Amino acid sequence: MKFDLFQYLAAIAFIYIYGRICIHIVPGIGRYFINDSRNYQKRIEKPRILFNLVGLAFMHLMYFYNMTDENQNILIKVIILAAFASGFLLCCSSWTEKFTDTFQVQKITTTKINNNSFKIKASDNQIEKLYNELVKYDLLLNDRTSFQDFKNVLTKSWDIHNSRIHLNMDGPSSREFYDCLIRTFPLNSLTLKSFFSSSKLILRPDGKSYKYNTIKNAPTRTTVSKHHDTLITIFKKIEMN
Repeated sequence: MKFDLFQYLAAIAFIYIYGRICIHIVPGIGRYFINDSRNYQKRIEKPRILFNLVGLAFMHLMYFYNMTDENQNILIKVIILAAFASGFLLCCSSWTEKFTDTFQVQKITTTKINNNSFKIKASDNQIEKLYNELVKYDLLLNDRTSFQDFKNVLTKSWDIHNSRIHLNMDGPSSREFYDCLIRTFPLNSLTLKSFFSSSKLILRPDGKSYKYNTIKNAPTRTTVSKHHDTLITIFKKIEMN
């Protein structure tokens, strides 16, 4: 039997692309049936579907042509391989973070955009330093919140990720954390209500959302939080970073 390297490489490429599509779409279908429509919308992002359809069309067309044309010279084989590879790379590009940032569906009005992202302007080093310091002082549950989760919540739109921040703080300490955060990173779209209530991304140690009224009234009930000194120390380090 004639060995065709292109045929075996193509089979691997098809398995990879269709596997990625299944991994991406199947959880979205599950979320749809449990009425988590916000995350489901992300899973059917139109530009990603278009990129995969076009890429797979190129791949299948080149694969079919390679299988049916037995009188190929080297130049034709190179063209087929290049076109197939272009389709494969087009599909792969749709799974990159750059693609998501470029093609994510934005809300029409500025108000809605701001309400769906904290948009904290901070360097990766500052965010990583803040994460490590919170973990160091046991103010963040790192077994439930990875660094990527932490970064996603603070910098990206709520509907393009499934990350959460699990703080290990009581109400007054969490309020002081928020106050320190907006002072240290003044370029943001944060509001107290969106941070602790609307987004549902900032959770208590028990995994539940903070009660907005408790957070709102915390300064009048407790002038100095339990972790006041620790938080001041942490954010001073961030400002010097």
